[in-house]
Amino acid sequence: MAKWNPLALKLLMWVMGVLIVAGSAFPTWIPFDTWFGVTASVAGVAFGAGLMIAGFDPIANVSWVRALILYAILQVIYQIFLQISLGRFDIVSFIIAILAAALLIVLYPNKAELWMSGTMKMGGGMAARKM
Repeated sequence: MAKWNPLALKLLMWVMGVLIVAGSAFPTWIPFDTWFGVTASVAGVAFGAGLMIAGFDPIANVSWVRALILYAILQVIYQIFLQISLGRFDIVSFIIAILAAALLIVLYPNKAELWMSGTMKMGGGMAARKM
């Protein structure tokens, strides 16, 4: 199973990137984003494309892996908030977010690198790649 982890990690990053791009390509029902001079759907496409590109070498792009884990956590919180406040809940988004975050944490080879430490070092994922 461990020999498939690098491929599974790459595929997960790429699939989540595709899902975020596809989900962001359609306009929202209230254009709050354009009222402030930005477009959330364009930002979502850029984020998803960044995830897909980082998916080719996620070990060297640990910041993108962290960003996807953060996105998944925020998605779970958002779905819970929607359920409490408006009575709407998207079970598919909720489950995909939990699965993606869990799989990223399980599949990433250098778990310590996922959690930001107090020291900043250059090179990100290069040390894990050389091992």
